[in-house]
Amino acid sequence: MNRQTSTPATQEQWRVNLKELKNKAGLTSKQIADKENLSEKTVVRVFSGEAKNPGVDLVRRVIHALGGSWNEIFGESGAVIGGQDLATLQAEVDRLTEEVALLTSNLNIANLENSVMKEKNAALESENKLLCLKLEYEEKLVAVHNFYNKLNSNN
Repeated sequence: MNRQTSTPATQEQWRVNLKELKNKAGLTSKQIADKENLSEKTVVRVFSGEAKNPGVDLVRRVIHALGGSWNEIFGESGAVIGGQDLATLQAEVDRLTEEVALLTSNLNIANLENSVMKEKNAALESENKLLCLKLEYEEKLVAVHNFYNKLNSNN
């Protein structure tokens, strides 16, 4: 479900704050769009007010592209998004950010373990080839020995 910003009285103030952040960042709508993989038209609609009730994720992505924070934009306005106050949403964002960091760390560990296992597998394959060559050599040595014994027994 796409949660929406919902308090009209605070929408204009947050939009003014967002425009001020954009001016401070010195980025164009195209640059913001490129940073967050959005269409330029979507970004323009957020700033112009044409997007009357943009989704939380869209606003978050624009703020992120500008290097800002929820508090810079919404401050103490008491704005409500998707039925939740900003402090609750920020706490959830922080929790999810920590969870993503932990999962990323676990993924990096798993990738490292996978790399180590690949190296061990390559070493075992090399050792296996060496043992096969040794076995082949020993079999040839036994065959030569048997042939020599057969020649000696015929003499």
